[in-house]
Amino acid sequence: MKVPEGYVATANGELTAKDGDVWRFEEREPMASELLGLAVVKGTYLYGTGPHALPLRHVVPQGQEEKYGPIAAETAGQIEWAEARFGRFPFSTYGVHIYPGYTDALENQTLSLFGTGWFTRPTYSNTMIHELIHQWFGDSVTPATWQDAWLNEGPAVYYAAVWAEEKGGEKLADKMRTVYGKLDAVRAKDGPPGRPKGLGGYNIYDGGALVLYALQKEIGERDFDRVMRRWVQRNKDGNASTEDFIAHAVKTTHRPGLDAFLRGWLYGETNPPLEIS
Repeated sequence: MKVPEGYVATANGELTAKDGDVWRFEEREPMASELLGLAVVKGTYLYGTGPHALPLRHVVPQGQEEKYGPIAAETAGQIEWAEARFGRFPFSTYGVHIYPGYTDALENQTLSLFGTGWFTRPTYSNTMIHELIHQWFGDSVTPATWQDAWLNEGPAVYYAAVWAEEKGGEKLADKMRTVYGKLDAVRAKDGPPGRPKGLGGYNIYDGGALVLYALQKEIGERDFDRVMRRWVQRNKDGNASTEDFIAHAVKTTHRPGLDAFLRGWLYGETNPPLEIS
């Protein structure tokens, strides 16, 4: 990538060489095309180390290193938190790119992208966790089709809510109660989480998280943790579908009735009953 003086380049993977104004990057692991992220910006590279000596590199706005450096440094602890649930981080590097010219957040493989606006909110770490969880769910394991996108967004929303509760924020049960109250209308309009009528929408985000919450209540925390951990380990660097997830959950828990349970939540026109306490 050719970079003008005073700018830096960002891309997935590792910066392997700078030859004059040409920057070269290498992504060692398989990557879906949707996860590619390239940029040339006025930024500063910051470096750190995560669990297992994982190399971390972040890009923050030039001249704002003192403001965003401590935020980027939180990443190592966030990875440690996620690894306790899913196992070792699936890629050879990670980092955050904080950029004032962007307003959203995006799970580009190995270098999640965030607009600076997120960091005016006291809950910014929830968003950092959301995009980090995508490195397992959506990046390492990508959906077989866009109909399976709840497998990306459901876990990211669910575990960001778990993180938020642990940090003293909204309780997971309260969030899921609100979601449950809205989802029948959403299903009628946009389709169920496992069979959306279009790309994106509330049903694959909060609706997908509700599927996982219901699953955890049905099979218990221990089996749920095994289902989620083994899912990303068995499907690493591959594609997987909703049908694959249903079969995986049944196989992992040895509960034949779980097939019908998950089909009701993922494909049903209305919400199945759910007690939230």
